[in-house]
Amino acid sequence: MRSENSTASVVGRVAEEIDVTKLHEILALLLDRTGASRTTLRWANRDSGPVLIAEVCAPGVSSMRDSSLRGVAEAPTYLYLLEHRRFLIQEDCLADPVAPPRSLVEDFDVRAQMLAPVTLDDAMIATISVHYQGAPRAWSEADIESLTAAQLEVAATIGVSEQL
Repeated sequence: MRSENSTASVVGRVAEEIDVTKLHEILALLLDRTGASRTTLRWANRDSGPVLIAEVCAPGVSSMRDSSLRGVAEAPTYLYLLEHRRFLIQEDCLADPVAPPRSLVEDFDVRAQMLAPVTLDDAMIATISVHYQGAPRAWSEADIESLTAAQLEVAATIGVSEQL
């Protein structure tokens, strides 16, 4: 097991050396396979909160890149991922007891989402999100399998595949 300093070093290296083009390819494939509105990858930065590093949107869907998603680090969804280190599948964000950030629903019209942590040792270093806008949605086993594949590919791309 790595020490906390070693884990921080790996995260720092990853942030500098990551193949963002490959991450976009992974997110684009995930978007296509799930029929989602948007897919994102965020660093789980302890100092500044989650930081958007890659995003792919369906035609006509607005990007989150130029706007601030408020309250992500304090949102029950993010805290769930930090605590449980497993997928969070939400078919109706408005009715789910684990509430997403308010601005996700109000500003970006997200009504269903799937979230996956990417971990290194016992630390969550990134999150993958799959958003669906406009209406609740039942996520299929194929959708969840696609998210699992993306989680593994992201981990391999950033060099932590052995930790999943």
